[in-house]
Order: sequence, then structure tokens, then C-alpha cells
Amino acid sequence: MNLLIEYLKTHKWVVVLALFLAAINIGFSLMDPYFTGQIVDRFIERKDSYNRSEYIYGVLGLVGLAIGAAMVSRIAKNFQDYFTNIIVQKVGARMYADGLKHSLELPYQVFEDQRSGETLGILQKVRVDCEKFITSFISILFVSLIGMVFVIVYSLSVSYKVTLVYVASIPVIAFISWFLSRKIKTIQKSIVAETTALAGSTTESLRNIELVKSLGLANQEIERLNKTTYKILGLELRKVKYVRSMSFVQGTTVNLVRSIMIVVLLILIFDDTISAGQYFSFLFYSFFLFGPLQELGNVILTWREAEVS
Repeated sequence: MNLLIEYLKTHKWVVVLALFLAAINIGFSLMDPYFTGQIVDRFIERKDSYNRSEYIYGVLGLVGLAIGAAMVSRIAKNFQDYFTNIIVQKVGARMYADGLKHSLELPYQVFEDQRSGETLGILQKVRVDCEKFITSFISILFVSLIGMVFVIVYSLSVSYKVTLVYVASIPVIAFISWFLSRKIKTIQKSIVAETTALAGSTTESLRNIELVKSLGLANQEIERLNKTTYKILGLELRKVKYVRSMSFVQGTTVNLVRSIMIVVLLILIFDDTISAGQYFSFLFYSFFLFGPLQELGNVILTWREAEVS
């Protein structure tokens, strides 16, 4: 990861801009539940206090603000994706070029035992995995963290009891994700080693295809390559099984935390601590925040893959 950070430092201002746009995106997205809560508290709950025109103009004003916030969020999202793609492509190309340069500069004594296809497979794997991780980090993990901070600050102005639920959920979900992801790293190491070895063997076999055929070793070579292929398949299926299990545990934990939060909110309504509008705001916030958190397993998977590569 330190190596990836070094590459990102060369584009630090573009990274900062992408993160800033991601913060703008999620920040304005989270304004919509707030405006919905205001409509419920100020107009739906007190509709008898307004005449028809006051009610309509008041509601239209808040709906207009919600539309404006959604538009700003959409624009920020598009620019965020644009600059993220710039970072991903530039970092990926630079890592690939540096890896190729390093391979060509190796002394023959070091490089003679490596197959060209194996080296190419490693370089391509590093590039693809790092690109996936950067995209997932900005689009899912960073956005979720900013959203969590936004909601925690808002909940402090309403009731500390709601804040406690959010704060308690962070270490629980983070620990479960970290604990379950350790096994993935071990499996991924085996997959990368076998895949790069297969790429090298296949390249050498195709390069010397006439020699292999002339010696009558074609069937033997096919059998050897297929054996490695199915070994990789077994490892991939094992990883998929473990990732699905991790996602299930994470999703169950997230839903449990969200259900606890809803119960706390309903109790606070009964105690007249929060209003109906604030309840709906927090309810919508739970969809905004806990939905992406269920994708945390995929982020951790891309992180482990990039780390191994």
C-alpha cells in the first residue's frame, strides 16, 4: 500500500479534487432526507396552520431546494467519476511502465528463470487490481465515511442517543470486515502465484508450439496446463465462497444495526425527543449510509487483491 500511496502522491491535487467532489456529492445527497423531514414537521404535521397557497408555496420551496441539492450532487458525481478515471488511468499506466522498465533492467542471471508471460501477467494484474481499489475507495469507502460524519454531526443536534447508535456501529462493522478479510489475502496469494505461473507456461508453450508438436508432447502439455487451470478454478471458487460468506455476515450486521437504530428512533418519538420528520430523515439516512456499507466486503476484496499484487 505504501507503494500505491507513492504513485498517488504524484497526482495528489487531482486526488484531493476527486475526494472533495465525492464529499460534495454525498453531502448534497444527504440534504434530501433533511428537506423531507422539514416538509413533514413544518407542513404535513401543521397543515391546519396554513391556508392553501401558503401550504403549496412552502412545500414547493422545500421541494425546489431538494431538487437543487440533487442537481449539485449529480454534477459533483459526474466530475468525481471523471477525475477518478484520470487518476486510475494515469496511476495504472505509470505502474505498468515502471514495472516493465524494472523487468528489462534486471540482470540476465535474475531474469533467466522468469517466463515473459509470467512477467506480463504480474504487471497487468498489479495495474488492474490497483485501478479497482482506487475506484472502490473513492466511490464507496470515502463516500460512506463522509456520510457517516455528516449524519453523526446532525444527530448530535437532535439526540446523543441516536449518535451513540451510529458511533457504536462503526467499530463493529470495521472489526468484522477486517477479521473476515484476512483469509482472503492468503487465498489471493495462491491465486496470483498460480495464475502468473500459468500465464508464463502458456506463453512459452505457444512460442515453442512447433517444437512441442514435433516431439509429440502436445497432449501432455495440454493436460499439464489444464491441471493448473482447474487448480486456479478451485482457488477462485473457494475465494468466492468465502467472499459470499463475508458479505452475508456484513450485510446481516448492517441490517441488525439499522434495526436497532429504528427501534431507538421509535422510542425517542414516544418520549417526544424527536419529531416525526426527524424520524423520517434518520430513516432515509440509514438507507444512504448502510446500503454502501454492505458493499464494504467488495472494497476489502479489492484492497486485499491490490495488496497481494
